[in-house]
Amino acid sequence: MKQKLFAISLMWLTISCCDSIDTANKCYHGTVVMSSCCSGTSFIELDASFPIGKATNLNGQDLKNVIQVPGYLDEGEIYMNLRAFNQNRDQSLFPFPPCGCPISENMDVPIWVQTGYSSTACPAE
Repeated sequence: MKQKLFAISLMWLTISCCDSIDTANKCYHGTVVMSSCCSGTSFIELDASFPIGKATNLNGQDLKNVIQVPGYLDEGEIYMNLRAFNQNRDQSLFPFPPCGCPISENMDVPIWVQTGYSSTACPAE
């Protein structure tokens, strides 16, 4: 009985570790809906099959699965490899100095970092 419990625990641990590794190597597809000089980020609505974003309203448009990435990207279709944003390590990825902005945008959507991107196909890792 202890061997079965140990085997099940080991299998669960292996699967859960693989899930976190797979997330980092996944190719995400979406649409760049806006780049913001105020925040220094681009807002991307991801396909529903990648539920890592958040629903929000952007310029009067209701979007269901939005993330932001540091920097400015052209609007349109995008394929990306992403990793989690780290406040201490990734602050330098935001373009500075930010351009003048008469209003402050406060978009409460998750920030991710693109490790590769393309407008035509998944980027090579």
